[in-house]
Amino acid sequence: MKKLLAVLLLFSCGCVEVPSSDAPAVAARLPVESPYKGLDPGYKTTETAHFVINAYDSSAAAHYASLCEENYSRIMQDLGLYSFVPARPYNVVIYRDAAEFHAKTGQPEWSGGAAYGNALLLFEGEGLRATMAHEMTHLVFNEFMGLSQAASLRWLNEGVAVYEEMRSDTGSAAVYAARLANTVTPNPVPFTQMVNLAPQNESLRNVDRWYAQVGSVVSFLVRQGGSFSFSIFLGKLRDGATVDRALEDTYNGMWRKLSDVEKAWILEIQR
Repeated sequence: MKKLLAVLLLFSCGCVEVPSSDAPAVAARLPVESPYKGLDPGYKTTETAHFVINAYDSSAAAHYASLCEENYSRIMQDLGLYSFVPARPYNVVIYRDAAEFHAKTGQPEWSGGAAYGNALLLFEGEGLRATMAHEMTHLVFNEFMGLSQAASLRWLNEGVAVYEEMRSDTGSAAVYAARLANTVTPNPVPFTQMVNLAPQNESLRNVDRWYAQVGSVVSFLVRQGGSFSFSIFLGKLRDGATVDRALEDTYNGMWRKLSDVEKAWILEIQR
């Protein structure tokens, strides 16, 4: 299995590698204005309610259009963002293979995709489903929350992306479940560290553990309170509430602060 190569610095550098045996890395995050080369002439375009998909043949474009809408619908349902409407369609470019992607985007060899503004740059291959779900979640989260709030809540931003990646891909779900059992459950990252951790400065093992943990915590929040409550929680954070205040206002009688969530979550994973 490939090692997880994780660099977390929102909007300017890499996310994480898709955690499956042969899958490429999850998309690198780049500045909105960074240039890249598009597909060769003759590519096909398919438009849906929320996406404009460019690929090299009509059947591929139609397939990925369907997959994009499938991911989008699940993300909106899981996070309870029923009333959220993106400002404009998301653009999705599907390169022929990894070689073309790396040559035209200049991304490192471990990168499995790139996000520019409201666009996803991906390439055909085994890891595309997981990559698409992870990075699409970032685009939705960033737009819903606003860039400044999204950047200040790295643990939550990555947590929802990992959660949706696991929901979309059984291989990713299995790998994250194993990491949760083997590295997180025996030694959880204290939440006071989890919310402030800068994974690019940590060891590879700690980065793996951090991503598995934030994905598990988001899954716990959604399962315990439901998607509607989770959407209220996100909305309060977007409007400037602290995490503790947003929890208390949203989950009245269940949790009053993040340390309450921590205790309940640890009890669940260590059963």
